[in-house]
Amino acid sequence: MSLLAKVKSFLGFKKRRFYEGGRITKANRDFWNANSPFEVTASPDRDILRARARWLHENNPIMANIDKTIVNNVVGRGIKLQSKTGLSKFDDEVEKLWREWEKKENCDITGRLNFGDLQRLILEQRMVDGEILIYKKITKDKKFPLKIQLIESDRINKFGGDFVNVIDGVEIDDNGKPIYYYIVNNRDYESKIEYIKLLAEDVINYFKLERATQYRGISEYKQAIIDLKNFAAFQTATIQAARARANIAYIVEQEGVPGFANGVRDDDFEKIQEINGVMVHYLRKGEKIAKLDPDLVSNTYKDFVESVIRMLAVARNVSYELAFRDFSKVNFSSARASIIQDNKRFDYEQQHMIDYVLNPIYESWLDSMVLAGRIKSIKPERYFANKQKYLKPKWVTPAREWVDPLKDMKAIELELALGLTTKSEVIAKRGKDFEEVLIQQKRENELIKKILGEEALNEPKE
Repeated sequence: MSLLAKVKSFLGFKKRRFYEGGRITKANRDFWNANSPFEVTASPDRDILRARARWLHENNPIMANIDKTIVNNVVGRGIKLQSKTGLSKFDDEVEKLWREWEKKENCDITGRLNFGDLQRLILEQRMVDGEILIYKKITKDKKFPLKIQLIESDRINKFGGDFVNVIDGVEIDDNGKPIYYYIVNNRDYESKIEYIKLLAEDVINYFKLERATQYRGISEYKQAIIDLKNFAAFQTATIQAARARANIAYIVEQEGVPGFANGVRDDDFEKIQEINGVMVHYLRKGEKIAKLDPDLVSNTYKDFVESVIRMLAVARNVSYELAFRDFSKVNFSSARASIIQDNKRFDYEQQHMIDYVLNPIYESWLDSMVLAGRIKSIKPERYFANKQKYLKPKWVTPAREWVDPLKDMKAIELELALGLTTKSEVIAKRGKDFEEVLIQQKRENELIKKILGEEALNEPKE
């Protein structure tokens, strides 16, 4: 064996491998084999994927529907805060101030969006762009010092810094921890680019981490972009063909050689007459009229559309029914099984947003409010001496609707009877807090007793 053959053998150039997936053949040689850090692989394509995903989000109703449905189920009108330290005075004060801060003029540095709408925008842009930067900026506002500034990923200067420990605009320390983000500061892109360094501790770079070497996000459309574009092209071609066929009601069929009748060429024959406003075209010898097939679109078109949507739903980790809102082919059990899987996706998204967005924002907000003297029930030195004691947020997520209310309620009743769940868990799934429900029920009973008397509470329920 020659030296070159030995080297090739050592490096793995043999077609036959122990693992079939490692074989190199003509059929699979177009595989992109990239054994490199995530950012080396993703950086060249990140901007292109983001631009294409934005176009698809704005022009493709299927992807827009998937995004909106995920946002509606994960965030709804906003994930709400409850402080659960057990210190009633402190909790009441915090919740009251938080509700005031959630208003657009207090939480958004631009004064345009309330906190619920900010949550919706954060989640939606993370899915489309792959990432979004949330800058926790301390301002001179004495009432509410902390403001939220959303920075789109376009403004991350991937060429900023000294290139020693900077990866695509993110400077890291020797342990791989982000310490600075380089942001384009000037809005005139024709002039020399100016950038600023933001401390990583003041910024939340919200994205889905897929590999340990990843420091930036990448569009969550990445697995569906080509299929979506091909589907859009096929759909456009199908519609254009159908429109063309729809404009032709009848066609002329001719027997024998085109252009001849009884051996005599009749190219000059083109007799057209108008009768009562209707154009009448006289036929040549050997010609007859026939009605065009009314089946304008192939019967396989519907099957093709369903197949593509199922593929897109899998790429986005949602059910076909959620992606297309088509429940016509499922029964209660199938619909319930589908919704259970979608709810698992929503549960994960909610917890992900709580862990990586809401909790960090709440901690910075509470720090700023204590330092500003807005929390009257506690002094700053006492708070910072044992901060974890006062950082006990509970986030209330949107209510989950039932597929069949009667069947679902009977199932919940059975679970409670068997001890498989608790009333707190059941009420939490409805977007409410167990303690608040009990307090409200107590108030209602007291109001009924006051207005209608004691007898009204003891009346048997039908």
